Amino acid sequence: MIADVVVSIFLLIFSLVLLNQTRQYNYLSAVFPQFVLVFLMILTVILLVRAIVLFKKRRPSESKFIATKDLFYVFLVAALSFLWVYVMDWVLGFLLGSIMFGIVIFAILAGKSLKASHFVLFSISYIAIVFIFWYALGKLLRVPLPRGLFF
Repeated sequence: MIADVVVSIFLLIFSLVLLNQTRQYNYLSAVFPQFVLVFLMILTVILLVRAIVLFKKRRPSESKFIATKDLFYVFLVAALSFLWVYVMDWVLGFLLGSIMFGIVIFAILAGKSLKASHFVLFSISYIAIVFIFWYALGKLLRVPLPRGLFF
């Protein structure tokens, strides 16, 4: 709960800084980023209000700390995410890197409760989503995506 308050305050400050930066753009170039930032600010305020209300309603006996096991998973996923971004640019490329790291992160977070059928279904769905993004951004819109050595 306290993490939601901290994240909300950080996102509000970050959104305000970015919103201020969009003033340098002409009107047509700034419309979409400003819309997204204002929408992010609205959602952040909702999160902040919700976190404050839940913080006031909590019982004193509730745990305030994250379990060590969960904290390990948070750091592992964060480390894998940074590794994904680093490796995607010069080795794997967007397509292969996104597929590999997405499936690995899902398997780590699902843990022992992961069934083979769910894993296969998720993997196929995730591969389809990555291909759609790759085709839409890279081929249709000509957005330069990291190529790497493979794709």
